[in-house]
Amino acid sequence: MAKKEKKEIIEKKEKKYISIRTFLTICIVSLIVFSLFGFFLGIMYFYGRRSSVELLNTTENRTKYLVDELQKSDMVIDTPLLSYIEEAAYLSEGRIMVISDRYQIMTDTRKLQDGNYIVHEDVMDVMAGRKTNIRVIRNKFAEIILPVKNEEGRIRGVVVFTSSTRSISSRYQYLLRRALVIFGILMLVDFILLNIITRKSVRGVQDMSRQLNKVAKGHVLEKAPEKGFREMRQLTKNYNAMVDVLQSVDSSRQEFVSNVSHELKTPITSMKVLSEALLQNENTTVEEFRDFMTDIVSEVDRETDIINDLLTLVKTDRQDPVMNYSEVNIGELLEAVIKTVTPLAARRNIEISYESYRDVVADVDQVKLTLAVSNIIENAVKYNVDSGWIKVSLNSDHRFFYIKVADSGVGIPDDAKDKVFDRFYRVDKARSRDTGGTGLGLSITRSIIHSHNGTIRLYSESGQGTTFSLRIPLKKEESV
Repeated sequence: MAKKEKKEIIEKKEKKYISIRTFLTICIVSLIVFSLFGFFLGIMYFYGRRSSVELLNTTENRTKYLVDELQKSDMVIDTPLLSYIEEAAYLSEGRIMVISDRYQIMTDTRKLQDGNYIVHEDVMDVMAGRKTNIRVIRNKFAEIILPVKNEEGRIRGVVVFTSSTRSISSRYQYLLRRALVIFGILMLVDFILLNIITRKSVRGVQDMSRQLNKVAKGHVLEKAPEKGFREMRQLTKNYNAMVDVLQSVDSSRQEFVSNVSHELKTPITSMKVLSEALLQNENTTVEEFRDFMTDIVSEVDRETDIINDLLTLVKTDRQDPVMNYSEVNIGELLEAVIKTVTPLAARRNIEISYESYRDVVADVDQVKLTLAVSNIIENAVKYNVDSGWIKVSLNSDHRFFYIKVADSGVGIPDDAKDKVFDRFYRVDKARSRDTGGTGLGLSITRSIIHSHNGTIRLYSESGQGTTFSLRIPLKKEESV
């Protein structure tokens, strides 16, 4: 019950987060709404301005015609001219006033101010010549004020012509309603298309999520088909590469477990056989008993070596191994290792030479690096020929120090060079057992060098000897 409740809590938490599809839909819909709405507002704004300018131009043309007629009649309004004035005012849904130079309204199409006097700032400015004309839209009317002049250029009066903007507003409202309908239709179509697009866009992510969910539930790792968009193909490619790595790691783990089981079982089997032989043979002499016990102790030592190497490998093979850095004289470290290995080399008349090109002091884990170098030099002794040689050299630059160990040994075949650092791998299993190797030495060495942010390289030819080259940073902050 607790597990089910925990699962429900996790599902509720996941529902709080927005999905990619929802996020894309919201963002794109918002962008479409903003863009279309802004587009329509811009169109309507410029349409309104354009319509207003056209109304002012039309009104001004009619006013100019009326001014020309008044100039011809010397401000006398006859019946035909009065008819034109009334008709123009009717067509414009506005108002026309003709005002004399004494500011008396000679005619008003609304019949409200006939004969009265008018005092208005705009009229006074045009009448006095301070302004050549008035052209403005105010209070839902387009207003034009033009002066009437005689032949000498003297202002005899002004004409005030106002046209209603009602027709513009009606057309504007009509277009706005149609625009909103079109906007709604476009939004509906866009939403349907967007739903299809987002579904297709996140399909690859959803497929990958289902694939990973299957892996999380314990299903066998399976590669996913590379399809869809370029980014999805790259993600799938990376996932498949991860599957390859995990499968390789799992295969290595299984092989490692098998090898450990085999290596630990072999000494135990030998000890069991020796012990049973002792128990079954009642007439065993003291000398035979001693020989059997010596063999048993040897197998115990071998078992101990394997276990110690396994423990060392576990410690050095961690992702974040514990490193005890200190300032160490690398030359003195190499001399100490060579001094320890020299008695083993002397038994087979193998000469070990050491050459240092400069004094090297570096930040290293002395214990671990000593173990790594010892493994390499001891291997150079074990897999060398009688009366052979081993050359150890030390050099450095401003960032790294270099250790090279070359020998005149049996060498490593080409097909084995990539495997010598694998756990329990032996080039010559029979020879390895004779020399007491566990097959973990070089794997431990590589882990130690990598823990120092260094690299290890192998150069070898079968029957021509082997050379190991180490490159390690002088300071622990450096990396290769």
